[in-house]
Amino acid sequence: MKPLMKRGLFERSPLNRGMRGGMAAKIVGPWDWIIAPALLSVAATIVLATAFQPFGWYLPEPVTPFLLAFAWPLIRPSYIAPFVLGALGMFLDFFWGAPLGFWTLSLMLVYAVLVFARTYLIGQEWIIVFGVFVLTEIVFFSICTVFMTLDTGSVPRIFGVIEQAIATGVCFPAVWYLMEKYLHADVRFQ
Repeated sequence: MKPLMKRGLFERSPLNRGMRGGMAAKIVGPWDWIIAPALLSVAATIVLATAFQPFGWYLPEPVTPFLLAFAWPLIRPSYIAPFVLGALGMFLDFFWGAPLGFWTLSLMLVYAVLVFARTYLIGQEWIIVFGVFVLTEIVFFSICTVFMTLDTGSVPRIFGVIEQAIATGVCFPAVWYLMEKYLHADVRFQ
């Protein structure tokens, strides 16, 4: 065995494994960034819909799948994500008693628009992403209001729509967390 000082800089040895030798190849699968957040979204929707009134106030009911419809196309366009998003939309249709396909169509519109806008948003500061999030959210809830008006023939309570939009907007840190955690996490896509 060569003495410690005689080993070359680029030789493979226990002390020098090369540039990427010490890094673990982390492969992020669909469970990490699609299935687990979807299950958390379902759990959050169920928990926040409980009849618990702290200090006489109702719990807010954000549209948590909207957060995923915003984050997933920015993290990485996928073949699995639209199907899971469709299942989340169907869950919301049955859970909140909306017409079948109402939430699915609304969430898919958000996903489709953001797939095309992905190249402009990746690498931007959080304030720009937040601005696009708020703009997307306003358009999303406006479209949902129009769809519901067309379906029922009456305008839903606008204050309730604004309240739900604010509750969804407050959840933006979850979107930023997902983007920071999974955008560059998989070494296969760098």
